[in-house]
Amino acid sequence: MKRFVVVTAAALVAAGCSGHGGPVVHADGRIGPFRLDHTTEIDVRAKLGKPDELIGRMDPAVTAPHGGRTLVYVCGRECRTEYSFNNDTGTLSDFWTQSSRWTTTHGSRPGMAARRAAALERRKIHPGCSGDQVDIREDRHHAYVLIMWKAKVNSITYLGPHSTYYDGLC
Repeated sequence: MKRFVVVTAAALVAAGCSGHGGPVVHADGRIGPFRLDHTTEIDVRAKLGKPDELIGRMDPAVTAPHGGRTLVYVCGRECRTEYSFNNDTGTLSDFWTQSSRWTTTHGSRPGMAARRAAALERRKIHPGCSGDQVDIREDRHHAYVLIMWKAKVNSITYLGPHSTYYDGLC
């Protein structure tokens, strides 16, 4: 029984689901120990274990006409970390988390005051589709943003060049 508890706790830490000082999301596409367009679903499952939920059918995006699937790791009440995979590339295409364990390279994280996060990122808060947001990387192939809700960072979102999540943030 003790071994099961230790394995579960290790999986939660690796998934970014508890405490602080955990994994970092980088503008270059590194997501903790993973990397957009390189990491496979097998890699994520090997590191994090069985997901709490699998979203196997998604509406296809223009960048992923054959769709994809998402592994969901629950990190608490109203807290999830999601890893999406493009069916065509077979690799990690998108990342989304509400876990306060995850941070940006500048230290912003879910749960933090929105103004504090904007100051850390040296970026302005502006209206977005899902609430206010701070763009960390926004170009033709990447959308890496902090989504704000009620003056706090609600989530970290990173949509890569082969996003299966949807076509952009709006």
